[in-house]
Amino acid sequence: MHAELFSLVDATNEAKVFAWGIEIVTSDDQEAVIYRRDPDSGQATFGKHLSAEAARARWSCVTPLRVVWESQRAPTLSPN
Repeated sequence: MHAELFSLVDATNEAKVFAWGIEIVTSDDQEAVIYRRDPDSGQATFGKHLSAEAARARWSCVTPLRVVWESQRAPTLSPN
């Protein structure tokens, strides 16, 4: 089993995170779980999708998004 964190971000501004997620891959299956808190209402939403890309495609109906894998992000904190 392998799991990787990702963010669904605004297609033109990576600093605007729409949702956070984790994609889990096993030898015979793959799925992604996302979490989003609406900035206006504060309502939390959880979703289960076939993959991170499937989650992006679903939520891009709301606003254009892209997937950013956490392993590919530049570190934001310096080690002590």
